[in-house]
Amino acid sequence: MGTIAGAQNILAGLKAAGIDLVASVPDINMLQLINLLYEDKAIAHVPVGREEEGIGVCTGAHLGGKKPAMLMQNGGLLNSCNGLTTTALQFGIPVLLLIYYAGDIGDNAFHMLGLVTEPVLEGLGIKHIVMRDPARVKQDIAGAVTLASTSKRPVALLLTRAVL
Repeated sequence: MGTIAGAQNILAGLKAAGIDLVASVPDINMLQLINLLYEDKAIAHVPVGREEEGIGVCTGAHLGGKKPAMLMQNGGLLNSCNGLTTTALQFGIPVLLLIYYAGDIGDNAFHMLGLVTEPVLEGLGIKHIVMRDPARVKQDIAGAVTLASTSKRPVALLLTRAVL
């Protein structure tokens, strides 16, 4: 489970980058951030049952003039590949993907997810950054949102325990 300071840092970065809607699925590793999203009134928070549903919510939000992000674990990234491919990538929807990096170096669980996460993103043609430095969180979020907007494509930020 992440820290409140890490979650506050990420939330501040989302706000500074203009993100105004976040769809999320429940995840214990991002509980602090999800709780902050529930409490915050500046960003609309849309809990969803599946990651692919979240991609649809983010697509609709973008078409309605919002700047969306999807919060999920990398296992959920695998669940959302169809939605990402047939909707976000095909129709040029800029969505910030905030992905907890289960199975990252030093993580003793879900090692297979850790092995396939970056190759899957590369296979989908989705640029990504592995976020390891809390001091760079706001800068990385801002850069990813700018790239998503200008390229009209999803961009992924892989959140490690160090930044959460």
